[in-house]
Amino acid sequence: MKVLLTVSPRFELHDDIKYIDIKSCKIGSRPSLALYQLASTIREEHDVRVLDPATSDFWPRELQLHGKGDGDHLHALRFPALEKSINGVDVIGISATSFEWFLAKIMIERIKEKDPCLPVIAGGIHPTIADRYILQSSKADYAVRGEGEKTLPELLVALQKGADLAGIDGLSRRQGEAVLRNKDRRLMTAQEMENLPLPAFDLLPSGLYGKLTLETSRGCLFDCSFCSLPFRRSWRALSPESVLKRVEHASSFTSKLYGNRKAIHFVDATFVADSKRAQAIFSGLEEMDLAETRIAFEGRINEMADPDILKHCRKIALDFIVIGIESGYDEGLRRIGKGITTGSAERFGTLSRDLSSYFRYGFIIGFPWETKEDCLRTVAFADRMVSRYGGLAVVGWYQLYPGSKIWNDRMHYGINDGWELFDSLHLRSQAFRSRLTPRLSLEDIWEIDHQIDAHNLMRVLDRSDHRKEGSCDQDKEISRDGLASAIYTPMDGYFLSKTGGFIDKTPPYFDRQAKLLSLDWT
Repeated sequence: MKVLLTVSPRFELHDDIKYIDIKSCKIGSRPSLALYQLASTIREEHDVRVLDPATSDFWPRELQLHGKGDGDHLHALRFPALEKSINGVDVIGISATSFEWFLAKIMIERIKEKDPCLPVIAGGIHPTIADRYILQSSKADYAVRGEGEKTLPELLVALQKGADLAGIDGLSRRQGEAVLRNKDRRLMTAQEMENLPLPAFDLLPSGLYGKLTLETSRGCLFDCSFCSLPFRRSWRALSPESVLKRVEHASSFTSKLYGNRKAIHFVDATFVADSKRAQAIFSGLEEMDLAETRIAFEGRINEMADPDILKHCRKIALDFIVIGIESGYDEGLRRIGKGITTGSAERFGTLSRDLSSYFRYGFIIGFPWETKEDCLRTVAFADRMVSRYGGLAVVGWYQLYPGSKIWNDRMHYGINDGWELFDSLHLRSQAFRSRLTPRLSLEDIWEIDHQIDAHNLMRVLDRSDHRKEGSCDQDKEISRDGLASAIYTPMDGYFLSKTGGFIDKTPPYFDRQAKLLSLDWT
């Protein structure tokens, strides 16, 4: 069969496309690993094509948003690359996250307009947790729940032979007006994961991404209340030998990457959960010839504080390390089930100060129960971490993830929305932000946002003073930290192009001036 695999096109929400740096987007972005893993899984039996989101598009390229009523505008979108790619295809698979589903749903409508009989399979985290709603409210024919590396091949064989679908675990399907759900598929074992073919990076378009992605484990040993990771409390890890084999495979395709700072990003929720395994992988990386390729991964404070882990981090070429602290006060950390304290975060900062330029500390503000004072405590702690220990803090406004504990308890917080919330961009609106954070007024939200700018401005001024007083060598050091790139925009406030101890942020919502922008990566 001829199979097309794709996800929704890359997009931005902004008031003007001219302020978006496409080159920076390429350098910082990475391809969808699921696309290329699934392509490798089925291509021995099928003719597979991949429509990468960086080569996809929608029209019009700029669409003005209008709050809750944006659905009518969104449904006017066309997808030229997709509509051209479906010619001669026997089946299409579309993967979507919850925050991309609004586009995926319209893509499916366009496909069915051109060929009503063409089977469409929806996969990814959103179809996994909202399969019944998706099949009832969209024109998708099938939803693959959970890990697709076994379900998708079985479904394709059944469609090709016209066989019964009832025995395919992990599949949901429409039959007339009814939605039929086959039994759940058991999770793959670590050995089954190791037996999967290597990702089909030969199908990756050249010059559009700055990083490649690899998976060395699935799941997470923890259960944070805001997280929608489908395999919480379940962690399955590849052996160090298997991981290094995948790194070697990925490194052979780094010539396809954009820019000079190339990287391989381990997308695991917690790469260093098993210290001995992580150390064995690090030892192997130290011995490999990765040329100029750097390594990025995510780790938890309590795992990263292992002196042996830090010792290995000092020996390999790092791109960055994401470390989720999330809240800046202990009661907040307890409430989200993070399993750390602010004290343990500071102790880690002391232990790892020499590596701080690689750290990206993640924080979340605006949980449904938080007050302005709570949010400001988190902002202040983010500033404290980067001021005392270095690194970059990224402060993001809380988003409601389906499948998380908070989503399941949302009625308790007065949030009555259901799955329809993800059919549009209403969840990014001011009106929804007001319901999501009921203890914050709009004035509170902007005071918090401006406080982040104030912290950054003080650091810009402080470094400027140091540069005036220091030597030429000090000037060069400050320039490398990014001071020369400090600029101000009404949307983003003061920010720098590199780390240098600053606080990055996401906007609390998008107002009526915002547009849905299709990015031209080619």
